Amino acid sequence: MKKFLIIISCLFLLASCSKNASTTIDYTPYAEIPKDYSLESAKADGLVVFENSDITSGQTVWDEFWKNTQDGTPCMVRLAYYYTLGDPSQYAPEYYEEEKDKYPMLFVHDLYFNGNTYTLFYIEEKQEYSFEYKYLKKFEETPESDTAIYSESIRYILVNDNDVTWEQIFRGIISSQYGAGIDHQTVYTKYIYGDAY
Repeated sequence: MKKFLIIISCLFLLASCSKNASTTIDYTPYAEIPKDYSLESAKADGLVVFENSDITSGQTVWDEFWKNTQDGTPCMVRLAYYYTLGDPSQYAPEYYEEEKDKYPMLFVHDLYFNGNTYTLFYIEEKQEYSFEYKYLKKFEETPESDTAIYSESIRYILVNDNDVTWEQIFRGIISSQYGAGIDHQTVYTKYIYGDAY
C-alpha cells in the first residue's frame, strides 16, 4: 500500500511540475529506469548530474526546481550521483584492488516537493528509501580546511530545522559522539575553484 501511495504521489507531482515549470522534463517512471542506465543517459535525459559530488550537468533544471519550491509550487527533480575511484595512487593497493570493480557507480534519486514538505526517494539494492523533510536550505560556504582545493562551496541540504547552520551540520558529521549528528540529506553540491564561479 505504501509503495502504491508513493507512486500516486509521484505521478501527481510530475503532472504539477509539467504544468507549472518552464523547464518541463518527461522523466521515465523510476521503476522503469534500466539497470544499465549510464552517465551519458542521465545527462541526455535532463537529470541534474553530480560527478564525484560536484554538479556537472542540469544546472538550469535545478535552478527551475529551486525557484518553484521558493514559490510554493509542487514539483520534482531527478538527481544522478556518479562516482569513480579516481587515481589509484590515492588508495592503499589492497583497497583499490578490492573496490575497483564496483566502480563507476551511478545512483538515481527523485526529490519531490508537495508545496509544504520535501520527499527524497530512491531504490538501492532492491530496497526502497524515502525520507521526508520540512526544509531545503541553501548554504554558501568557504572550506573548512586550509588544504581544500576549492575556494567556495554551494550546498542545498534537506533539514527539519530551519535555523540550523552549515557549521552545525558539519560539526555533527565529524563528531565522534553518538547522537551528535543532525538529521539531513545533501542533495546538491557545487565547488568553486579560484575566482571562477
